[in-house]
Amino acid sequence: MSRAPLHVQLRDDLLAGRFPWGEPLVEGRLTELYGVSRTPIREALNRLEQEGLIVRSLRGYRIQSGTPEDVIDIYDVRIALEQAAAQAAAVRRTDLQLAELTQLQREARQEEDPAVARRLHARWHELLWAASENATLITMLQGLIVRLRIFDQDAFHRQDVHESMLEHDAVLEGIRNRDPVAAKEAIAAHLVRTKRERLDTFARRRIGTDAE
Repeated sequence: MSRAPLHVQLRDDLLAGRFPWGEPLVEGRLTELYGVSRTPIREALNRLEQEGLIVRSLRGYRIQSGTPEDVIDIYDVRIALEQAAAQAAAVRRTDLQLAELTQLQREARQEEDPAVARRLHARWHELLWAASENATLITMLQGLIVRLRIFDQDAFHRQDVHESMLEHDAVLEGIRNRDPVAAKEAIAAHLVRTKRERLDTFARRRIGTDAE
């Protein structure tokens, strides 16, 4: 089985929290960790810099940080794009794609571990994008989600699995019935709620900081 490209491995490790936020990403150290020469490490770092996940620093690179405003701006764009994806999926989806979405939704409902359920939910969104059959939309959404995960680590600690399940059901119903308006409205309702939860989280952080 072939290994993923180095920049994909490095990106996955960044998203998984393998590297502390304050720790610089230094070429020499990365060559030891991944067992490759400096050239592929440099190419991988350049690729991740282009994707907006890391920035140059005095000692190499550091993980990009985002403000609450950055997160909300990205989320607004995500909402618009994912509405378009849901509309397209309702029209273009195949029977196989519908079966995959339905099966993954069933697995998420049966999963008792909230962390695993959230990962299944994230995968469900990726299947939804794929059902749009729009490569440009898919690429743009993938890039936005990676940046959200870098900027917004709290997103994977919310306790909203039940709400997400019900909202996914509504989106799936629109896709099943080939109703693009229903699918668009349902995904918008889902993402607007999760955006509101992020705003609440940011507000709690700032109030807590101000109170100290």
